Amino acid sequence: MIQNSLFHEIGDNIIAQLGITEGAGPVAVGMGPDGTKGDQPIGTIIKSNFAYRCGLFEKQSSFYFQAKSARNTIENNVFFHGPRAGMNFNDGFGGGSKVLGNLMFSTVMESGDHGPFNSWDRQVWTWLDQDGKETLLKDYDEIAGNFFMGNYYGQESIDNDDGSAYYNTHHNFFPYAKTGMKNDFNGHDNHHHDNLYAYISKGMAVCGNLAGHEDKFYNNKVIQTSDETSYASFDCGCFLQNNASKFGNCPQLHDNTIYSLDGTMDSYCGKPLADWQAQGFDVGTTVQKWPSPDEVISYARELLELPASASASQQVWRD
Repeated sequence: MIQNSLFHEIGDNIIAQLGITEGAGPVAVGMGPDGTKGDQPIGTIIKSNFAYRCGLFEKQSSFYFQAKSARNTIENNVFFHGPRAGMNFNDGFGGGSKVLGNLMFSTVMESGDHGPFNSWDRQVWTWLDQDGKETLLKDYDEIAGNFFMGNYYGQESIDNDDGSAYYNTHHNFFPYAKTGMKNDFNGHDNHHHDNLYAYISKGMAVCGNLAGHEDKFYNNKVIQTSDETSYASFDCGCFLQNNASKFGNCPQLHDNTIYSLDGTMDSYCGKPLADWQAQGFDVGTTVQKWPSPDEVISYARELLELPASASASQQVWRD
């Protein structure tokens, strides 16, 4: 456990967890896909730390970095002032990690791309699940109750890059950046629900998925900065591709509240929202005018279970 510590002016990553896997034949230890011997950090708790200014010398650095590591908890930490992402999950080894109740802002200050959280998933691994059985299947990672501000040069507060899969992202406050949910290069099974995205360009932009592995985006509030942009961008070829469903392998969209300056929104996949809803797709999603700043703060406080006013509690973060 790393808890209640202060970190600042660090040349590289502040906290890094690196595991070992094995290969067959001439592949050296540490280079292969086999993680069944358990030579990885599992179940580490990173809690209630205060950190700022990492990556003074190595710019590809974060407050927290994990590679070949699983089922960790990163909770109630504060981090700001970094050159790249605030947290980086290097791969999909094992899954089961939890990112809960953290505050991050002023990341990607010396670069572009991603934002407070970045993930990759470029290789197949084997590992032992919690019952001790060998598996290839990743558990869902959970990202919940966080306040991630995508200021400076961030594209997204949560950037699920390069095949990232099995993320459950919910009940977070994500102001600024360009896009709310992002998934690319054959990523799949990523779910964003019950989040508040404030003053962004677009609610979600994802790649195509195989049937049964669709991304999901529902019960979110999205405050967009343009009336001329639809809130959803995805592979429109998904419609009618699967005989079992006229919506094929399209992402599952429903019950989102989209806010724009004049209460209108551009169409997606060649049709306005009302036409898709008449066919049974994206049911329950509405478009409204911008809420007031006070309303936005009220939404965020309710979402993060914060007191109604700053004077109601002196807690910086919850225990």
